[in-house]
Amino acid sequence: MRKFLSIVFLVIAALTWPDLRVQATSIQAYQDYQFQFDQYRQRLADYQIAITQYKQFNSLASQQDALDKVKLLIAQRSTAGKAYALFLNEKLTENPGIPANELSIYRTILTNQVGFLDQGIQLAPSIASLDDAARVSEQFVNNYEAMQSAYRQTIAAVELGYLNYFAKRFDDVAVKAQALINESRSDATPQKQAVLDRWLLTLSNKHILYQQKANSIRSMIPKINCDVLQQDRMFTLLQGHFGAARLDLIESASYLKELENALKYD
Repeated sequence: MRKFLSIVFLVIAALTWPDLRVQATSIQAYQDYQFQFDQYRQRLADYQIAITQYKQFNSLASQQDALDKVKLLIAQRSTAGKAYALFLNEKLTENPGIPANELSIYRTILTNQVGFLDQGIQLAPSIASLDDAARVSEQFVNNYEAMQSAYRQTIAAVELGYLNYFAKRFDDVAVKAQALINESRSDATPQKQAVLDRWLLTLSNKHILYQQKANSIRSMIPKINCDVLQQDRMFTLLQGHFGAARLDLIESASYLKELENALKYD
């Protein structure tokens, strides 16, 4: 019985303490992304100063300085985008709740984006003019919608994977609870047994509600493949579904705790 209580506590703690999800590899990857993004912001500020000076003085020196700065900016923008993709890939690797076939899908879409961004990094040093820079930058802009879609789909898949992992742990504990109740039938009064059976039914219904939400979320994730504004709307909607599904699991874990107390003290 004490082991059962410990498992219930772990399920509740994992659902209410997000830091339990953090692992060293993704921490390092996220820190690298933060560094690369800070570098990007610095490159952007440097370019904005340089292009302002070029427009003001219209000299060969200021033009060259603006060209040098925009080349660094274009390369760093792709480097920061790549660092974020690598961070998401680490989150996929750490996630225990994503099925292998789905894991392969999300790794592929991230790999495609990394390949595109690598091309930008490699191309930047060969840019010969500000007009060339504008054309290269336009390629990034044209791909931004696909990149945003890839990243957001992966984020949603990671979140769903964690929820499904905790749901599986919950299912394992619920099976043990059912076994304990079955074992106690001969010792329980009919009234108490009726209460426990009713609680188990409530628990089962709550799990069905969670599974319906999880299935809905899974079907929505591939649809985050549209224009950025629509992606924003869908992503916001998904966050609401995630919150509701998470609440179902938290309430289910609470019900399990009540069952454990009923078996232990009555």
